[in-house]
Amino acid sequence: MTGKNYFSKLEKIFIAGVAYLYSTSTAFAQTTAWSGVCVGGVDNDVATIQGLECLIANVFTVIITLIGLAAFVMLIVGSVRWLVSGGNSSNIDKARSTMTYAVIGIVVALSAFIVLNLIAGFTGVETIKTFTIPTSEDVEPPPSP
Repeated sequence: MTGKNYFSKLEKIFIAGVAYLYSTSTAFAQTTAWSGVCVGGVDNDVATIQGLECLIANVFTVIITLIGLAAFVMLIVGSVRWLVSGGNSSNIDKARSTMTYAVIGIVVALSAFIVLNLIAGFTGVETIKTFTIPTSEDVEPPPSP
């Protein structure tokens, strides 16, 4: 045992991972009962195809948050690059381009939202701002012969 590590690096990582898994607490994700277009049935407890509306809305919310977070991180990365450039003009140009592309990314990501709201405001068609999946109740029955 002298001169050797008792645990290898992989064993240490494994033990740390197991300790982390056992130290986490329970997540209480759903605090209220489902309602609205996401569920149907007699007791409003069955997921329906309109649940995709809720799923897509949640995905868009997460994507917008991730875009903002990525842009913030890239602005920080560009700032740190600029600070540690040491006056080297090529490193300063790389830092400047990183920060420029981060700002361009924010502008492009948010412009879709802004354009959609502008179109809805100018045309008066508010339905383009909501995503809905048609249901069988939305379809008119065929005329009887």
